[in-house]
Amino acid sequence: MLLDNKNNGYVGAELKKYFFKGSELAVLSSLFTIYGYSILSKELRELNSSRFLLTAWPHESLQSLIGEESEVRYLNQLNQRYIARECAKWIRGKAEVKASREPHRSSQNLIHLTANGSGEHFAVHGSATLTPTGLGEIRTNNYQMNTGTFETQTTQQLLSWFDSIWMDEASATDIRNELLEKLDFIAADQPANFVYFLTLYNLFKNFLEDIDEENIIRSKTGFKDTLVWNKLYKFQKGGFHRSCTVPLRHLRRVCKKASMNGCLKP
Repeated sequence: MLLDNKNNGYVGAELKKYFFKGSELAVLSSLFTIYGYSILSKELRELNSSRFLLTAWPHESLQSLIGEESEVRYLNQLNQRYIARECAKWIRGKAEVKASREPHRSSQNLIHLTANGSGEHFAVHGSATLTPTGLGEIRTNNYQMNTGTFETQTTQQLLSWFDSIWMDEASATDIRNELLEKLDFIAADQPANFVYFLTLYNLFKNFLEDIDEENIIRSKTGFKDTLVWNKLYKFQKGGFHRSCTVPLRHLRRVCKKASMNGCLKP
């Protein structure tokens, strides 16, 4: 079956039709967010075991783990701490997690479900990632192409392909503890200065190169050519410069701290 998350079925809705209790799950995905977990959290808790292989892990910052810009509907619910805590609890109990040693955002993703006892399989292969967008909970203009199948030979071949990557130590490495560390960080209470740094970074991250007193104070306004400026005494001009440049330097410093010391990309 075709699953394009638009007119021909949705990946998340299709997965929920299948039997999760006591089953085994294998996922190869370039992206993973806590809200991807949240969408399937009820079903995932019923699994017997699960394996996750993330193919772009080194590029997963805290922000991308929380959610992408397209997931703003979920981000605005402000329940990231709770979701991260529940996700970490589930991973500790039922999931193994590995990442590709050579990171790449592959378009070849796989979600494979093996039903317990019955020998039945269901697999989704294609562009679907373990995110709200990939599962079809958020509509986008991007083209998505996935094939859902429960044909035995095809699903077993896909699982064998997954197993070959999973078992290859040269291709995949265990990152379970690293992922749990990030989830625990998201779930934890943060000090006030962290919120301050984070807010400044998100407000000004696209303008950091322009935050320079030479560009802002001297060249942008032309105030030094005005009659008022030329009427000022030297100490008055110095005081004006200090009042402008000290906040700018402070802003650059805290934004640099936010970007380098773990606020967004630990």
